[in-house]
Amino acid sequence: MADAKIELSNCWLDIDDDEIVELHIMSNCVVEADEVDEIFENIHQNFAGAKGLLVTAGKQASLSQEAREKVSAGNVTKQIIADAIVVKDYQHHMTANFFVRYNKPQRPTEIFKTDEEARKWLKNKIQS
Repeated sequence: MADAKIELSNCWLDIDDDEIVELHIMSNCVVEADEVDEIFENIHQNFAGAKGLLVTAGKQASLSQEAREKVSAGNVTKQIIADAIVVKDYQHHMTANFFVRYNKPQRPTEIFKTDEEARKWLKNKIQS
């Protein structure tokens, strides 16, 4: 399935190359634990096969503590094999860094400054 976009309450999901699902959290939104379930349910229902997750966020966007714990547990979905978080500003970089170091995600997770770097890393993870 190519070029599929799904809009949810605080974010949208998009797939454009059959290997990577992009999750964009909208500006001024906090994703809660129940919304994490909705996100991964939509990924499971709409995107077949193993995927990499490319995470981007608008200004002042974040995940609640419960959502971070749920995402990092790794049992939300086996379909996503790696996460690439793209940070565009200092606040996002600090938040992403805290998430990776404190929550210790169970699947490979890296932080990038550009979409291109993130996509390249995800494709390598998917193919290995």
